[in-house]
Amino acid sequence: MNKQSQRGVISPYQLFFIFLVSRAVVALTFYQSILINGISPDSLISSLAAFVINTLLCIPAYLCCSKGKSPLQSKAGKTVYFIYFLFFASVNISRFAFFAAEKTSSGMGAVFFIMIMAACACYAAFLGIEAIGRFCSACAMASIIVLLLIILLNFKNLQPINFMPFFEGSKKDIIENSFIFSSNSIEPALLLVLFDKCKSNQKKSLFLGIAASYGAIILMLVSCIGVLGCAAPLFAFPVYTLFQMTAFGSFSRLDILYTAFGFFALFAKCSVIIYCAEKLVLNVPSKTKAPLLFLSSSALSIIIYKRFFDEMINGARDFYFYISLAFLALIPLLSLIFTRKEVKNEESN
Repeated sequence: MNKQSQRGVISPYQLFFIFLVSRAVVALTFYQSILINGISPDSLISSLAAFVINTLLCIPAYLCCSKGKSPLQSKAGKTVYFIYFLFFASVNISRFAFFAAEKTSSGMGAVFFIMIMAACACYAAFLGIEAIGRFCSACAMASIIVLLLIILLNFKNLQPINFMPFFEGSKKDIIENSFIFSSNSIEPALLLVLFDKCKSNQKKSLFLGIAASYGAIILMLVSCIGVLGCAAPLFAFPVYTLFQMTAFGSFSRLDILYTAFGFFALFAKCSVIIYCAEKLVLNVPSKTKAPLLFLSSSALSIIIYKRFFDEMINGARDFYFYISLAFLALIPLLSLIFTRKEVKNEESN
């Protein structure tokens, strides 16, 4: 009985690690050309401002869940959030494919990496939230160790002069970059699905997860700026470049660690997102859900990879932010105001 009652449930620590991995993976797979003027000391200010913005964006979703007024109570809400999750899973898959095709020597095309990542993420999603929670916990701990190792090994190469001057760009650019940083967040939307999967301390898990993930992002920015200096904006993936420059004894070019842990962290994030999407699929037999999600996420990832990065990079900045604002804040706020409180029954999901 006890085992059965615990099925489909994760601990507050696992929920914390899910949010940590989901947000901190940006530090590992960061494609800096989406920023205005690239990485600079001003980006540290932008990331701190983004942390404040993301914290505020979490409040409406948390209040919706705690008061039983989730937008996912309606079929329309489930449908639009299903599309939102599918879109963001595809964005992350296409980013991974872009990096893997451009920076690894595998000789494989981006479509191959898209199919592999989509298949793995869909498979993991159908193993259930318990398996995903355990994997995210292990992935987060390993990634933190690797990040700290790289930072410590590069500490001797940090040049304080590289952090000057601040406010070199305009205030408008700093504000826009803070919106760009914050628009990569999907954690408040994940909470709408995962809130009932964790039976306690969801608030701590969410807000501490966001804080810890921004701590990791800021540490990586500090390392990239301090070591690469004014050359940082010249690299598409500055964190990857930092790993390439790192040596440990007879081991040089530790970029294999970047590739491995970047893959695992992104795999964990995509698995969580597709799991949430799967929970919102309506009127579809269970056996056809996996093929549906695999085909739709693969197709959308290929479209985004082939069109979005090339033709919409400037417009994408505003697009991502407005989408995030709508799904993370506006829709939950409207639900909070207009939705009746959900009366929950006690049956297990």
